[in-house]
Amino acid sequence: MPLYTLVTQKGTLDRQAKGRLAKQLTSFHSEYAGVPQNWVHVVFHDFQPGDGFTAGEEAPTAALTLLIRTGRSNEYKKGLLTKLWQLFQAATGAPDDQIVIGIQEVSPSQAMEMGQIMPDIAEKE
Repeated sequence: MPLYTLVTQKGTLDRQAKGRLAKQLTSFHSEYAGVPQNWVHVVFHDFQPGDGFTAGEEAPTAALTLLIRTGRSNEYKKGLLTKLWQLFQAATGAPDDQIVIGIQEVSPSQAMEMGQIMPDIAEKE
C-alpha cells in the first residue's frame, strides 16, 4: 500500500538517481513498517524549470508525498518523516526551504492492492 510520489524539477534526479532513491525508500519502508518490499510503490514526476515556486518565487521545490493506511502512531510517523527527509535531501541536494514532505492517510477499507481490500494495521502487527 505505501505509495511514494516524488516531484522534482526536471534534471534534479537522473534515471540512475531515481533508481537509487526508489531502492532506498523501498528498503527503508519495508524494514520500518515490516511489510514486504513488493507492497512499496514509488512514482516520480518531473516539472519544467519555471513551473515550481516557493514563497511566490520561482524555485526548484522538491516534494515527497507518502500515502499509507491509517492506524500508525504519531511517533511512528515522526520517525518516518525524519528518515524520509534525510533520504530525499541527500538525493536531491535541495536546501531545507525547498523541500516539502507529507504523509496522507487512507482508511484500509478505502484502499485495494493485489485485488483485495487492505486489512487494518492492527491485523498485520
